[in-house]
Amino acid sequence: MSPSRLPLMETSDNNATSSPASASASASASAPASAPDLSRRRSGRVVRAPQKFSPEPQNDHSSSKRKRGPDRDEEDAENESPVEEEDEELTDPEEDDAGEEQTVRPKSSKSKQKSRSKKPAAKRTKVNGSAPADIVSASNAPVRLPNRPKKTVRVAIAHPDGDGLYADIFGSGDSSEDVAHQWFQRYRQDDAKALTDVINCVLLAAGCDQQLTEDDIRDPDNSTNRLAELEDAYQQTSISDYPLISRAKSSKNFRELLIGFFEALVEVLQETDVLYNDEELLDNIQRWVGTMSSSSLRPFRHTATTVGLAILTSLIQVAQLLDERVTKANQSLQSENNRRDKKNRHLVENTKKALDAANRNREFVDEKVKELFDVIFIHRYRDIDPKIRSECVEALGTWILTLPTVYMAPEYLRYLGWLLSDVSVSTRLEVLKQLARILSKDAEKLAHFIDRFRPRLVEMATQDSDISVRVAAIGVVDILRASGMLEPVEVDSISKLLFDSELRIRKAVVGFFTALVKELIENKVDDIGGSDALEEVFGDVDENDYESLRMDWINIKSLAENLAVYDTQLDEEQDEIRHGLDVAADVVNANVPESRIALATQVLYEKIPEVSNWQILAGYLLFDHSTSAKSRQSSKTNSIEAATKKAVAPDSREEVILLEVLAAAVKESLMPSTEHDRHKKRTNKPETDAQDDAAIKLASIIPRLLSKFGSDPVTAAIVLRLEHFLDLEVFQQLRQNSATYDKLLDDITTQFNRHVDQRLLNEVAAAFIHARQYEELEELTDNKLAALWDNSLNSLRGIDKICELSARLNLDRATLSELSQILMKISKLATISDCVDVLETPGTSRDSDRPAINILTGIVHRGLLTEPNEELDDPEDEIVAFAIKACQFYFMWKVRRLRSMVENDEDIPDSDVDQMILLRREFITNLIQTFSSRGFNDDLRLFAAGTACDLCGLFVFLRQATQGPQASKYRKLLPLLEEMPPALITQEIIPIFDAAERAYAKRANKQLNEPVEDEDPLDDELPPEDDEDEELTAQERHAAELKSEKILCELTGKLVLAILAKTIDHSGPDAGKLRKRLNRNKTKLGNNYKEIVAYLDEDHLRELRGGKKKPAVKPKGKEAAKKPALSAELVIEDDDDDENPAVDDPFDEPEPEEGTVEDLRQRELLDDPIEDDEEEERPVGEPMEDDDVIGD
Repeated sequence: MSPSRLPLMETSDNNATSSPASASASASASAPASAPDLSRRRSGRVVRAPQKFSPEPQNDHSSSKRKRGPDRDEEDAENESPVEEEDEELTDPEEDDAGEEQTVRPKSSKSKQKSRSKKPAAKRTKVNGSAPADIVSASNAPVRLPNRPKKTVRVAIAHPDGDGLYADIFGSGDSSEDVAHQWFQRYRQDDAKALTDVINCVLLAAGCDQQLTEDDIRDPDNSTNRLAELEDAYQQTSISDYPLISRAKSSKNFRELLIGFFEALVEVLQETDVLYNDEELLDNIQRWVGTMSSSSLRPFRHTATTVGLAILTSLIQVAQLLDERVTKANQSLQSENNRRDKKNRHLVENTKKALDAANRNREFVDEKVKELFDVIFIHRYRDIDPKIRSECVEALGTWILTLPTVYMAPEYLRYLGWLLSDVSVSTRLEVLKQLARILSKDAEKLAHFIDRFRPRLVEMATQDSDISVRVAAIGVVDILRASGMLEPVEVDSISKLLFDSELRIRKAVVGFFTALVKELIENKVDDIGGSDALEEVFGDVDENDYESLRMDWINIKSLAENLAVYDTQLDEEQDEIRHGLDVAADVVNANVPESRIALATQVLYEKIPEVSNWQILAGYLLFDHSTSAKSRQSSKTNSIEAATKKAVAPDSREEVILLEVLAAAVKESLMPSTEHDRHKKRTNKPETDAQDDAAIKLASIIPRLLSKFGSDPVTAAIVLRLEHFLDLEVFQQLRQNSATYDKLLDDITTQFNRHVDQRLLNEVAAAFIHARQYEELEELTDNKLAALWDNSLNSLRGIDKICELSARLNLDRATLSELSQILMKISKLATISDCVDVLETPGTSRDSDRPAINILTGIVHRGLLTEPNEELDDPEDEIVAFAIKACQFYFMWKVRRLRSMVENDEDIPDSDVDQMILLRREFITNLIQTFSSRGFNDDLRLFAAGTACDLCGLFVFLRQATQGPQASKYRKLLPLLEEMPPALITQEIIPIFDAAERAYAKRANKQLNEPVEDEDPLDDELPPEDDEDEELTAQERHAAELKSEKILCELTGKLVLAILAKTIDHSGPDAGKLRKRLNRNKTKLGNNYKEIVAYLDEDHLRELRGGKKKPAVKPKGKEAAKKPALSAELVIEDDDDDENPAVDDPFDEPEPEEGTVEDLRQRELLDDPIEDDEEEERPVGEPMEDDDVIGD
């Protein structure tokens, strides 16, 4: 028994170690040797010192160890991993040799030892087309693969322009059959020379220029030693590529030509009976090829395996031909014996002779096939090289299809089953490819194999790490479904892949799913009365009549039922995943991602006509199925029409699903390009005129859908999404259709006033933004928006009349809820269009005459937390958050106007400037009071701090206007450039950042750096923990980690932008402290955080602009004495320093004349770099400590 094996691994070396050759080759390897072998295998594992060669006869263990056949298989043993191989998982060939060959190679050992002592191996990126050489970890030094000296990489392609068999195959241009016939003629003249040519051809195909002689061929007992000498010579060439894996043009079709020749050769030998009469020919080829297939060198092993499998495939074809002869001969004899008249004795005698010869030949071929199978396949199907394993799988699939009477047996099929768990993607793919070929032909005959390995196939389809393997596995499982060999649970698990996030998986499973839908359709049709009866009732229905009962509504109902079933199953099984999707949407600060139904519709669109023709689906949804439900209760008729109405009526869940299908189908139909498959040209895309007609029809359908489904915000939001896909140029060009769109806008406005659902309001806002993109429709849309503004602001002023909105805890919960809904709608309206005029207009009522923006900034003051109130704190904070958002958009629109006026050199009234300064100051003050009054990082504290940073950065573009030629005109705008109070850095900003940083570090289990001497120590108080953390699932913990990372990165990004804008951390006694604090854990918090903080690095910004790093120049002489060295902890900008190149301010649009050092320094757009003693300069290309290549 061989020692315990390591699992399969990739190796970057051409060397493995030898594995057992054929029994004959093993027995004949008796050359004396005296030098010991290496102390370490090429696989990297330490072995015992080899024994000295003993001339005494050895016991041949190979025949007993490697027996495989029905005699040793128990009832189910053929489907289980063999006991003697369970610890030999895909190892290198030498391990197979322990206990079979004790042959030592003295010359090989000496030469290898000498070569290793010269110099270490040069690094190389690719060896034999396999894994990169650097995959071997340095931590495995005691058992790492030995290196050998290596020259420049070159492709070992022998010379096809020479003479001999190799040149005939690859250089003559003749067919493989002609080359085989030519070789056979030479074999008849000189068998030894011709056989030498064959073996030398295999060596040349392996990239070996060394040749065998006829004497070597005549001495088969020395084949092992002779090949060992050739291996040593080959190793000295340091060739890393060989023809079978080379991508050079000269290697194109190499494998096909090589295999074709040997298959043609066996065919010629069979046709001339030399195969049966000259047994030594095949034995010699088998001996040399079999020994090479166990070589430690991958080029030898791979090439010999390819040749051996080709010979074996051809012999199996011969066996199939002989079986046909035997069958025909038996049939002929049977027919002669059954004749009642006089029998043809001569014919019977000749037939018996032919039958006996065929049986003898069949036995001979069977023996040779078994020998080659044991020598080649048994050892190489678990070779360390995945390419070799894949070729074995491909060959086995061909054998099963060629001779199913022999190879479609459990003792051979089990190899395919075992290799379904291969670690190599290419091997698993090849197994699935062969299984698809086999199962599509004879799935019923493989019931035992399918029962054993079907769970593994389903597992691969649903959980394999490689997408291509999953796609191939789905194809195999689909064949099992068609044969009725899947369990219902397995059918469900595959069908749910229609909702997979990977498009290739959805495309692969859509055929599986549609087949299930068709089965359900057939069952419904049979229940109603049959297709003929339905055709008789609905055959005359107009195809363009989409709103009357139709036969194809049965298909829609069946589709909805299947989607609802699997959608419900996913809801029950994956509650934490749905939670994760919501968090993912929050992480990117966007709407919830596309639903699983929308993802499924993307692939169903091209498979189901009722989905691609969305007007049928819309008519089905608009039909009043409730009337048909009532009629079936009162009416007892069994007519086809009544039965159809009953069968197609959807329930409420199915209607929601079909609305999502409709929205996704409309998007696929009307959008000119789809993101998921933009390069594919669809043949069923409607022409431009048809698209225009479809858009007009859709615009008329949306109000009707809103009328039916508008009461529920969930369904109303789905219907409103349809407006996004309208091409509004149709309504812009065709004025007569403006009334249609006007009615649509009225219905959208009604939904905005009717609901307070966040998702629905998002859809309404997107619809208005979409409409305002077209000039002709902008005025129409603005009129609708003005009405919405009036309603919202009137409601706000109604509450403003009854209380002081800037004071906290002076409203009851019901009024707080009402105010929250009003502010939510105002914040949404502020995102659609310029709201400056609306919010600055004073009120008409004596009790509320202030402009709305003043009311909103006053509401922000409610964020000042004086005493906690568990019942009202959450609604109070929600109100403040909506008010902050509305004010933020007001200032963004205001800055947009202000910038336009400055660029056009317009005069700005002093009253407007004073009002803006006061509003900004009040808003900043209220924001500071909001986040400074809270002791821990809740959502409002983080939002307020980030908004304060953003607001200060909005006005940075004024810096140039107040300091350049326009300074006298715009100097009054200087108060808008005020920094945040310097004391906030240490008292508020850094503590807020500390809490966010520590919260993420705790979630992600990251170790933070300790503060340096001049920094404040870490606060021992941790943020309040969520009591439910311990009860969270793994998916929920991951979602919480993502959310905490989002909070940290979003806050850090705002702080970095404020630092670059010089609105924070720029002056005062603590200037530069925040910058240094952000850099403390730059390499500890993941790649996202590191990339954000990198913008504080001057060299990084210069590289982003396409420049080069600034070389470090040391000042000399008096110049060095004039300018003091900058502190490592604090850098205060020197306005007179114009030697450091800089980058443009990210808040300002660059102008052509900008970019010089002097210009950038004059406009104070860049600080001097902060030198951090903790950060040492590292060589280019060397990763930072604790930095992961693929991110954290």
